[in-house]
Amino acid sequence: MPAFAAEVDPGEWEFTATSTSRLFPGPQMTSFKRCIKKDDAANPDRWMAQQTRQGDCKVTPGAKSADTYTWVMECAKPSMRGTGSARLSRASIEGETHMTGEVHGQKFELRTKVSGKRLGPCKG
Repeated sequence: MPAFAAEVDPGEWEFTATSTSRLFPGPQMTSFKRCIKKDDAANPDRWMAQQTRQGDCKVTPGAKSADTYTWVMECAKPSMRGTGSARLSRASIEGETHMTGEVHGQKFELRTKVSGKRLGPCKG
């Protein structure tokens, strides 16, 4: 297996996430910014887990290749589990998660596509 070579440049990043599910009336879009520190830039385990951790979710790092990072995510509330992958470069990130779960007795799928780009140095 090749070594994990992708390293994002530290700095202020902007991420856009688009989630789709039959439970939503249409695609749900969110944007957020995040400062990726120099110590975390070479280690996606540190900042990707924080990125995807919401509420009662546990992220388990998966395989790493030259430019791809994968993980498994499990959430207690709501009851969901799934996988994700991201392709990383110094100034951009493209990723996707696929989750399945059950809410109020209804099974569902949730797909989220995320893109990120480096804006410049961290603010503050």
